Amino acid sequence: MDCKKKSPREINIYKLISFGIVSNVIGLGFILIFNPIDRLTWGNLAYNAGYSTTLGYGLFLNGYVFDFFERKWINWVQVPVRSFIVAFTTSTVGCTIVIIFTNVFWYGFIKGLSFHYFKEHMMPIIWMEYGVFYFLALWFYARSFLSQWRGEVENREKLKREALALQYEALKTQVNPHFLFNSLNVLTSLIDKDVKGAKKFTSELSRFYRDLLHLKDKELITINEELAILRRYIFLQQIRFGKNFNATLPEDTADEAMVIPLSVQMLVENTFKHNIVSSDQPLSLKLIIEKNQLTVMNSYQPRTMNEPPSGIGIQNLTERYQYLTGKDVNIYQTEKNYSVTIPLIYL
Repeated sequence: MDCKKKSPREINIYKLISFGIVSNVIGLGFILIFNPIDRLTWGNLAYNAGYSTTLGYGLFLNGYVFDFFERKWINWVQVPVRSFIVAFTTSTVGCTIVIIFTNVFWYGFIKGLSFHYFKEHMMPIIWMEYGVFYFLALWFYARSFLSQWRGEVENREKLKREALALQYEALKTQVNPHFLFNSLNVLTSLIDKDVKGAKKFTSELSRFYRDLLHLKDKELITINEELAILRRYIFLQQIRFGKNFNATLPEDTADEAMVIPLSVQMLVENTFKHNIVSSDQPLSLKLIIEKNQLTVMNSYQPRTMNEPPSGIGIQNLTERYQYLTGKDVNIYQTEKNYSVTIPLIYL
């Protein structure tokens, strides 16, 4: 059995033929309603077929015009009122052009009817054509709305899955045995030589995990909230690596910018995960906030890894910021530096 999929060209041809048949059936229905059967002639039927075909295909082309405006200016989910105005206006203008051309050509040019006669006797036909058109237009609007609504629902579900994946990635990174093992080693060494420092370290570690669990369930947080948890994490790493690691973070800002929870945290964690930190190769980290974006920049000194990074975390992050802001996450790499720039979110 041949289950070959039809090409777009074949589909359009089938649509064209189907619409022509439907237009002629509707036209035939109208001529049977308004003309006694004994007055029908082959000439009338031929004239009606030509008229119906011209009108039908003209309105069929309006569907392509509507699709064009739908892609550029119609969004039923975010701006439904504007979308309805644009859809109704473009549909009405296109419909009017088609109806006027069809009637002028067939009644004026072919039949030779005067404008006065047409206005007196044929205007009900015009209003019926508008009625039929708006009935069909409602179908186009409903199809467009349902399509965009379904796409919005799918995008939201995808965003939720990506949010869960990002949260899982962040938690997995922070709660992994290596991080805890290294933190406990640092704490053990501090207890022997710096009791006050050990208490400070323990306090920051507990607050870090408290904030981690508190923020992970939010969809968006302010940039200051993200910086607060990041400072605790940086403090823990500076105690661990000492002079082998230095970081420059911006001060709190009055800007109402927001970020995805733990997104900057994950980028900073990747800095330690993928780069060498030693006395011979100290690691530098810098956060920059400017021009409605935040950049995480670090010295590029990649470590040799048994397995290549999966890239799932940065991929999820990129898709979520693209969905929320319409902007990309930009990654730059040179011989000495590696940086990731994310767009800030404004509600």
